[in-house]
Amino acid sequence: MLTGRVNHFIKSSNPNLLILPVFFILSLVGIFHHEIWLDEAQHFLIARDSGSLRELFRVCRIEGHPVLWNIILFIITRLTSNPFWMQFVHILISTCTVFLILKSKLNIAEKITVIFGYYLFYEYNIISRNYGISALMMILLIYFYIRDPGSIIRLAVIIFLLAQTHLFSLLFSVAFVLTYIIHRRKPLSELSNRILIIAGLIILTGWVISAYFIIPPWQYGMKFLSYDSSGYFSTERIVRTVSVGLKGIFYIPDYNAPGHHFFNTHYYLTLNLKVWAIYLLSIIALAIPSFIIKSNRFAIILYCTFLIIFIAVYFFLPLVYGIRYFGFIYIVFICCYLVARPQVKKTGIFTSIIIFTLQFVNGIYAYSMDFKYPFSEGKEVSSYLGEARLKNEKVYILNPALRPAISAYTGERFFGTENGGLLSYCRWDESLPDSILKSKLNIALDSTCTSLIICNTSVHHLLDTAKLQKLRTFSNGIFRGEDAVIYRYRK
Repeated sequence: MLTGRVNHFIKSSNPNLLILPVFFILSLVGIFHHEIWLDEAQHFLIARDSGSLRELFRVCRIEGHPVLWNIILFIITRLTSNPFWMQFVHILISTCTVFLILKSKLNIAEKITVIFGYYLFYEYNIISRNYGISALMMILLIYFYIRDPGSIIRLAVIIFLLAQTHLFSLLFSVAFVLTYIIHRRKPLSELSNRILIIAGLIILTGWVISAYFIIPPWQYGMKFLSYDSSGYFSTERIVRTVSVGLKGIFYIPDYNAPGHHFFNTHYYLTLNLKVWAIYLLSIIALAIPSFIIKSNRFAIILYCTFLIIFIAVYFFLPLVYGIRYFGFIYIVFICCYLVARPQVKKTGIFTSIIIFTLQFVNGIYAYSMDFKYPFSEGKEVSSYLGEARLKNEKVYILNPALRPAISAYTGERFFGTENGGLLSYCRWDESLPDSILKSKLNIALDSTCTSLIICNTSVHHLLDTAKLQKLRTFSNGIFRGEDAVIYRYRK
């Protein structure tokens, strides 16, 4: 009888009502176990330490991102300096995305595997960055397009906000507008000039503002572009570009990565594939979504237009290797799939579920690993400082990338190797020659009897290592770039 009642409850209940709270609760548990790292802390600290929006905008000019997420962080940090609340707001944003997906025409298997996939459940949810709000705005745009494609003022406002989240969101908004114009030429010609002009001004204003913050000042921009030493026609650059779909839609982390450092790894790169094999797999990875959504003209045009724009821009960008960037290809596929779903054939649905299931497995894996191991060692280092630090003892962090996470958790600013002043977030556009840095550092260290030194690389060129006493090593984090060693320096 009990079994019959349970089955009756399951059949009579709406699974959507269960998925949303489960997602939120798991996300809440996830952020309690996720230690923020450099990229999360950087933007939190910029907001925390900016005295005004004007200062915030000035600092953000070299970050390469539009500022909607930074404005949200600015509001949060007026109320609290605890980074947990950044994480909490971020999972609220992701929960809104899930709410919209649950209202779609996907079946229950599709909804579960999409929602708990790697990007929507982990990378764009547990990790607090601007990608979460990008995903929300992309899904929101598609949601309202499906409901009322003729409401162009509302769509224009969403496009404006979407453009303020990320470079690749800006590219998606451009692809959407082009697709909309191609697909809906006749309905557009029937609208009044006043409505078209207002919608156009909203969209163009959003694009200009977004581009202003994405494109850095000329001098720093040239420095940024110089980071990529590969030639424009080098095999490395071409392979990196054509494989974006393979890395995004069919992403598989390296489950056998040493020391559980799976983050930003690619399983297929461990296979030592021939270049031709990577080309073939990459083309197949990009073609499969086209096959799935081919029955819907708007969806196929949108997907192909975004792909062309994305690849054209990505080809010239240096330092864009993170998995998070390729997730945009996957989210765009989901957007197009939501539009095309009523026309997708059974083979397309079956293929899509395979893709979604792959992402689902990776999402659960990443979540469980983050639950088991610290993502970054920044929080552990901060806790240890509270225990080991002597009264009035100063702390010197000699690798700038280690500083933001520690600063976010301690609420302090530390000696910045970029300029010798007290800093929290990284100053990408500043650097001191080793000779000047060594002089400034020695003067600072001589002002106290003992100091704590935190680093993750050799410091023999800056300090007399004979005066260093190793206290503790931190090397258990998923993101190994923030492993650290703490020394006590006695002059």
